[in-house]
Amino acid sequence: MIQVSEVTLQEALAKKEEGNKFFAEKKYDEAIKCYSEAIDHNPNEPIYYSNRAACYIPLRQYKKALDDTEQALKRDSNNVKTLRRKAIALQNLGRLEECVNSLNAALQITPGDQSLKQEYLTAQQAFQSYQEGLKQIQNEDYQKALYQFQQVIQVCSQSLEIQILFVECLAKCGENERASKWLMQIQSEHGTTPDVYYLKGIIDLYNGNSERAKKILIDGMKVDPDNKKCREALKKARKCEELKEKGNQLLQQVKLNDAIECYTEALSVDPYNRKINSIIYANRGLVKQKMSQHKEAIEDFTKSIELNPQYYKALMRRAESYDKLGQFGESVHDYQQVIQIEPSLEQEMAQKLREAQKKEKLAKKKDYYKILEVGRDATENEIKKSYRKLALLWHPDKLKDKDEETKQIGQQKFRDIAEAYAVLSDKKKKELFDSGVDPNDQSGGFDGGVDPTQVFQMFFGGGGGFQQFPFGGSGVRFEFR
Repeated sequence: MIQVSEVTLQEALAKKEEGNKFFAEKKYDEAIKCYSEAIDHNPNEPIYYSNRAACYIPLRQYKKALDDTEQALKRDSNNVKTLRRKAIALQNLGRLEECVNSLNAALQITPGDQSLKQEYLTAQQAFQSYQEGLKQIQNEDYQKALYQFQQVIQVCSQSLEIQILFVECLAKCGENERASKWLMQIQSEHGTTPDVYYLKGIIDLYNGNSERAKKILIDGMKVDPDNKKCREALKKARKCEELKEKGNQLLQQVKLNDAIECYTEALSVDPYNRKINSIIYANRGLVKQKMSQHKEAIEDFTKSIELNPQYYKALMRRAESYDKLGQFGESVHDYQQVIQIEPSLEQEMAQKLREAQKKEKLAKKKDYYKILEVGRDATENEIKKSYRKLALLWHPDKLKDKDEETKQIGQQKFRDIAEAYAVLSDKKKKELFDSGVDPNDQSGGFDGGVDPTQVFQMFFGGGGGFQQFPFGGSGVRFEFR
C-alpha cells in the first residue's frame, strides 16, 4: 500500500465528489477525469476504480471497465457493487461463465438480494444458451443454434464474439437481411476484421452474388492468410458451381442418370446456400421430368421453391409435371403464381393457365387416365393393355355370383372403363380430352348409342356366351372360362 498524506487524501476525496456530480449528470468523460485524478492522489482507494468503471460501462468501454473493477476488487474483494459492475463488463465482453461467477460471489455476500438473484439467473441462462448454441454449431444445426444465440444476444449485445456467431447463424438460416444489418453494426464499431470478410462473403454468396462473394473471400485471405473460414467458404462456392455446370452439360448431352448424380453431389456441398441449391433442385427435377418421373420431379421442384419462393422457373416446371399427373388444380395454382412473380410472362402463361383450367374442369367430371390406371403420357399399347386387364376384371360375368350391390358397382366400373377406352383409343377424342374439352359433349357420349358390351366386343373380336346384361341395345354375350 502506498503512503498518502492527509492533504492528498482530502484532494482525492474532493475529486471523487466532483466526479460523482458529473456522473449524476451523465457527463461520463468529465467524471472519468475526476476519478482518474482521485486515483492519482490515492491509488489505494477501491471505490475510485469502481466508480470509474461505472463510467466506462455506459460508454461501452467494457475492457477498461473490467480492468478497473479488478483493480478495485484487489483492494476490496467483498464489494457487491463492484462485483456487479464486473459482471456487467464481463457479460458485454461475452465472457459469460466469468460473469456468472462474479454474480455468484456477490450472492454469497448478500444472499437475500432478490434483484441480484434475478441478475444471476439471467446470466446463468444466457451462459447455458451460449454453450448449447456452440454445441449446435458443431452439429451444423444452425437453426437450433440461432434460437440459442437469439437468447444470448439480448443479454450480450455488445460482445463481438457473440455478434459474429449470431450473424453467421442468421446467414446460414437464410436471414440475410438481418445478418447484413448486424454486420454493418459490427463493421462500424470494430472495423473490417477477418471475421467481417468471412461474414460479408457468405452473405453475398447466399444472396446469389457469387462473383462478388468470391472476391471478398479472396480479399479476406489476403488480409489474413490463416483465415480458414474464408478459405473453406471459397472452396465450397467454387466446387458447387463446378458441379452445377457439369450437371448442366450432362443434361444437354442427354446423360440423364449422370446428370442426376452430379446435381445430387452439388447439393451436398453447402446446404446453406439456398439460392444456388434452389437452382440445382430445379435442374435435377427437370432431368427427372425428362425421364417421366413426374412425382419425383415435383418433389425436387417443391424443394427448389421452398428454398427460393421467387424462383418462377421451378413453378413453371412443377406445373408441367402436375399436368402430366392429372393434378390440374395444382398446375393452375403454379401458373398463377408465375404470373404474380414475373408479370412479363403473363401472355405466355395465360394460354397454359387456360388449358390447365379447362383440364381441371373436365377432371372434376371423369379422369379417363385414372379410370384406366395409366399415366397421361401412356402409349397406345399401354392403354390397350390396361383396358384388357380391367375389362376382364370387371366384366359382369365375373360378378354373377356376387350380391346385388357388388354387381351394381361392377356394372358402373365396366361402363366407366369402356367409356375411358372409347375416348383414349380414339385419336381425335383423346386430343379433345387432353386439351380440356369434354369429347362426349361433341359426340353425345354413351347416351348416344355406344355401350360397354359393344366396346368389349369390338376389342376382343366377339364370342359366345350365356348371359345378357342390360348395357344398351346390343345384347352381346360373353363367357369367361
